[in-house]
Amino acid sequence: MAKWNVEDHGTQYSIEYKRSLTGGKIIVNGGEQKVKSQNAFLNLIDFPIRLKEKAVNVVVIGNKADLAVDGVYLGSNQPYVPVSKVPGWSWAFVVISLVIGVLFSGIFGVCIGILGSMFYVKSSLSMYQTTNRRVVNCLIVFLIISVIQIVFGIAANSYINTL
Repeated sequence: MAKWNVEDHGTQYSIEYKRSLTGGKIIVNGGEQKVKSQNAFLNLIDFPIRLKEKAVNVVVIGNKADLAVDGVYLGSNQPYVPVSKVPGWSWAFVVISLVIGVLFSGIFGVCIGILGSMFYVKSSLSMYQTTNRRVVNCLIVFLIISVIQIVFGIAANSYINTL
């Protein structure tokens, strides 16, 4: 659960995000709104809230939730970038990581692939780095994750064959 307090023209707002399997709930001053993930594999939510004068977005990537107020995330002080702006190359890393995980090491590989997917999406939305730098960072993490998935898969297979 994540909770923030925002003031807008003298009115105090309490904003909460409670996680569930398919998305979660966003609670603004006691009023609940159910939200669903925008992705089947990764918890990905970008929910806009309009206060009196402030534009507020609850953004969830994986298990990390942050609140963007007037274009800036409160938790990281980075500029807000809509989740819908995740580039296609990032989704390619996500899909390939999950496929390698399934093919080589089953559920463990999928879990590792999901962790990598959170990094790919979050990194691709970072505005503090050039696009080339973001791609290189994702490629390095992708290679590390792929090696872990493949080595675990081979080790598990050889162990099972010795039984």
